[in-house]
Amino acid sequence: MRIPVDNSDDAKFVMAPMIDMVFLLLVFFMCASQLSQTQSLPMEIPTATKAVVPRERPDRFVVNIDKDGNLYGGNVPVKLDELKSMVLEHKATNPNLKVYVRADQNTAHKEVRKVMGAMGEAGIDDFIFGAFIPNE
Repeated sequence: MRIPVDNSDDAKFVMAPMIDMVFLLLVFFMCASQLSQTQSLPMEIPTATKAVVPRERPDRFVVNIDKDGNLYGGNVPVKLDELKSMVLEHKATNPNLKVYVRADQNTAHKEVRKVMGAMGEAGIDDFIFGAFIPNE
């Protein structure tokens, strides 16, 4: 038995869902690029040949220290005591808070030690340091 097939309608390509997806991807990448730029300042990171890229780095609270020893909680300039209170506020909402310390390669180590001390006083014992891994 033969089944009749109606071939009167040509196959059509619907553009509306494609346009929706393009706009959705555009908005997503605009937001994602903005989020990645808000946590870091341009600086010369020290090089380390044995450095390892951690998996959970984007989930960490970022502390930036420039070459003059100025502190930033993300991109916000702060003093050491303000940084400590900022970390305590974040720790109140996230008890497992981890910190990512980025220091310029020309920053004096005493500035990094001050930040480490403040993090210890705030109860943070899990932090990592930013390092550049040179290509071979």
